[in-house]
Amino acid sequence: FPVYALSFFKAPSGQEHGGLGVRLLREFNIALLGKWCWRMLVDRGGMWYRVLAARRGGWFAESVVRRVGNGADTLFWSDPWLGGAPLSVRYKRLFDLALNQSISVADMCLLGWESGGAGWQWRRQLWVWEEELFAECTGLLHDIVLHTNISDSWMWRHDIIGGYSVRGAYSLLTTMDVVTTLGVSDLIWHKQVPLKVSVLAWRMLHNRLPTKDNLVARNIISLDARFCVTGCGEPETANHLFLSCPVFAPLWTLVRSWLGIGPANAE
Repeated sequence: FPVYALSFFKAPSGQEHGGLGVRLLREFNIALLGKWCWRMLVDRGGMWYRVLAARRGGWFAESVVRRVGNGADTLFWSDPWLGGAPLSVRYKRLFDLALNQSISVADMCLLGWESGGAGWQWRRQLWVWEEELFAECTGLLHDIVLHTNISDSWMWRHDIIGGYSVRGAYSLLTTMDVVTTLGVSDLIWHKQVPLKVSVLAWRMLHNRLPTKDNLVARNIISLDARFCVTGCGEPETANHLFLSCPVFAPLWTLVRSWLGIGPANAE
């Protein structure tokens, strides 16, 4: 086969998924590298910690969460300690306006994170719609209680008790992109479908489109540039562009209505 055609084929999956048990070298290598990422997260005194803090992203960042004790070693805006995603991502507008972007959870609580508290310091007065975001954010903090005798720690979402393991990460990497394609291939590669449309559909199905999240994963663009080209503030993924983007999604909804196809689930 020519080189370009090889990307259309995948090595057999693990035996638990009906394959031959052939180990996928790329995923196994990433899982091994993830072990070092985990060690750096739980040992902030490590020499590579600052490198990790600047470059962590993708599957690994989505799989770890900060468990807050006293809040002294957790960044209020940048660490994923409240609801999974960092507040700097969930409330990017507020983060951009905040003067104390590197403040810890403990210091923020001490200064006061309730509405009107001294912990909130802005570059300018908030607009009306920004005040609504602010009210939503402070609502999340209403019932948070810090424990002064407990240190902050990292938690692996997929094994809260055992923590990170190469075996577990490898299993995650080899199963998270599994897509049920029974009956889909015949539709995608139908002779009446233009080839360029078939290629686009195949690439979307297998997450091979050059979306910004994929470009970040390949170190082509920086993590800060991962947001949607429309400026809506959400990470640019294939699902987002085609199904949930407030700018592009209405177009695809209109196309589906023309074709008589029901609404699509972004999940």
